Amino acid sequence: MTITLPALLVATLGAAQPPFDSHAVSTVMVAMRDGVRLATDVYRPAHAGQPAGGKFPALVYRTPYDKSGQSKDGAFFAQRGYVVVVQDCRGRFASEGDFYAFINEGQDGYDAIEWVAAQPWSDGKVGTIGGSYLAWDQYHAAMYRPPHLAAMFALVGGANFYQEYAYPGGAPNLGWPMWLLNSAATSQQAARDPAAAAALQEIRKKVAPWLALHPRQRQEAFRLLPAHLKMYQDFYDHPVFDASWRQRGFYTAGYHREMKDVPILFMSGWYDYFGEGVLDNFMALARIQKTPKKLVMGPWPHGVGASECGDVSFGAAAAVNQRELALDWFDHWLKGQPLRLVSPEPVRIFRMGGGDGSRGQGGRFHHGGEWRSSAAWPPPETRPSNYYLHPGGTLSASPPPRAKPSSFVFDPDNPVPTIGGRYGGCAQNQVCSPKITGCADSSPLTERPDVLSFSTAPLERPLEVTGKIRATLWISSDAPDTDYTAKLVDVHPDGYALILTDRQIRTRYRNGFEKPELMKPGRVYKVV
Repeated sequence: MTITLPALLVATLGAAQPPFDSHAVSTVMVAMRDGVRLATDVYRPAHAGQPAGGKFPALVYRTPYDKSGQSKDGAFFAQRGYVVVVQDCRGRFASEGDFYAFINEGQDGYDAIEWVAAQPWSDGKVGTIGGSYLAWDQYHAAMYRPPHLAAMFALVGGANFYQEYAYPGGAPNLGWPMWLLNSAATSQQAARDPAAAAALQEIRKKVAPWLALHPRQRQEAFRLLPAHLKMYQDFYDHPVFDASWRQRGFYTAGYHREMKDVPILFMSGWYDYFGEGVLDNFMALARIQKTPKKLVMGPWPHGVGASECGDVSFGAAAAVNQRELALDWFDHWLKGQPLRLVSPEPVRIFRMGGGDGSRGQGGRFHHGGEWRSSAAWPPPETRPSNYYLHPGGTLSASPPPRAKPSSFVFDPDNPVPTIGGRYGGCAQNQVCSPKITGCADSSPLTERPDVLSFSTAPLERPLEVTGKIRATLWISSDAPDTDYTAKLVDVHPDGYALILTDRQIRTRYRNGFEKPELMKPGRVYKVV
């Protein structure tokens, strides 16, 4: 009997024994070009705890989240023949210097890579690895083209921080103040000031009241931590896409042509807030560079690899072991071994849907799905389709007749709650519950008077939707500025309304995010 495994299914049965039975770890302070020293853990292949002789390829993680958090990765890769170097970013945890998110990671990353290549245990081949902030700092280092950088494994790292996280659609994202709050609580300044640390921890325990404050009141939390106060103030002082957000650390898309041409495997999910940026990075670098670029997109949020997301199950096939995938990638590019798990096609995407809608463990809705391969993103066979909003709440492929506009009243003090999607907890039913911030009852969002819903007739045959979704609206308001949000939702026969994707636009940015333009009440405008 012959069994064929999908390209991304990691089989553990019969896995080969790692060539090294243990690892040895040491901590060193590595000097950057300006003399600032960064705390660095070095995991080496070992036998019985003693470092093995010889030279090895190396993998570099650079993190603002405490280098000890990568200990399992360090042990895993060291036992498989890599020296793993994990470094605290400048000004974080045990490293010297001053921290400002994203800004210093390019030159520091270059210096770390070249330091690794010069060590006696290094064979000169260096790969970089990590997710989220750790992916952004890989991109930043690559812009300086370190000579010994040979390959990258970048998870959930985007292209335009302003658009994807700070001000998506031009609206300030409260996720960034929360990130700064958590960073401040684990800062070196907080460690030296127990009173400041205790105050931050109290806010973190009940963060909703803090987020409900005016931004000027909220900044009091950072009063004793000047570095984080500066980052917080800079966030609100720069609401437009200006030079502050166009710096290399925040704007990968603006520096694609400066990045070193090395093989990169990009990995993200349809519900990742950096997902669109990952797609943009892959498309741009695959077009302008010569070395292979691979893309893996699953049904995941910002944390990738599981078979479940929010209150939905996509089936066992959706699960991917990212460590094994990274090992396969680096074994190929740093050791010359054939690929076992990475698809030979450039693009591997998980097409959601096709499940029976049953409820599994924990009451999760079974949505299903399957992996597909493609030569490019979007898939070459993709064809654009238009659906139109009709009076009475109909969504149809036929253009609508002339009719009276649909309208609603928006109250900024009672906004529509965020349920699921990129910023609200992944794949979820669009129904309120007391556990969701902003929900006053347990009703579907479509029952709110400030929500307009447009639906197709029940589908008579399977419909695939793969590619970039755009919602184009012609709007008018009696206010000079407001926000519009659009969602694409898959409504199942039993009424379960699964959010697929969503996006918002602050109307002052309808013509670009560099120069805001207020509306004139009563005039009609196009927003996308």
